[in-house]
Amino acid sequence: MRKFCMHDQIPELLTILRDEIRFYHDLLECEHRKTTLLAEGRVDELMDCNKAEEDSVTHLQGLEAKRLRICEKLCEELNIPREEFTLIRLVETLEDSRELDESATLLRNVVRRVQIVGARNRDLIEKPLRYVEGMLSVFANAAGPYQPNGTFNAEASVYPTFSQNA
Repeated sequence: MRKFCMHDQIPELLTILRDEIRFYHDLLECEHRKTTLLAEGRVDELMDCNKAEEDSVTHLQGLEAKRLRICEKLCEELNIPREEFTLIRLVETLEDSRELDESATLLRNVVRRVQIVGARNRDLIEKPLRYVEGMLSVFANAAGPYQPNGTFNAEASVYPTFSQNA
């Protein structure tokens, strides 16, 4: 294990990880709010939530780029192949990496929670859409008494679903 010095990239990496965790917590809060709005059918208010979500994602993309640059430097400094580099591997390589280990665990956990709530929100959106698509398909396939050329067909093309013997 290698002990890192203050001149290394670790303090900056820790700052970035803390910022990422904070923005992921913001995203998680937004996802929970979206769940409530979707469940209550308050679709108009989703736009505000989507805007806040976009802002957090933009900040996260910038932080991710900074984190990747630092991690590339750490790969070189610690002779870890880039394709094998993870925060867990970094923790295993360094001494006194408790704070880094805790930050990596927090980040992993909050990202997982955002993914779980986001998947639930997608289900809340997709199920009604599938229902509507199915209903539109039923209506589209029901030709009714009129032909495509506009002439009337006396024989109905949509039959009742109940028994005619009743």
